[in-house]
Amino acid sequence: MLMEYIDVLDENGVKTGEILSRKEIHQRGLWHRAIVIAIINGNNEVLLQQRSINKDKNAGLWDISVAGHISTG
Repeated sequence: MLMEYIDVLDENGVKTGEILSRKEIHQRGLWHRAIVIAIINGNNEVLLQQRSINKDKNAGLWDISVAGHISTG
């Protein structure tokens, strides 16, 4: 599996200069950037999808349809 590296942020969203793997950032509970797009229809219904059972976090649970981490750089 390809290792994903992410910029570590301080509590104000400023890069600290530290770059760590996604796994380590999550294990240590560090601030980092992510993106989420919510798709909402005219009835205020939110589009969700079921996460793959093979995901390392929240496998098989319902989640927002578009989300991800912002890689370093």
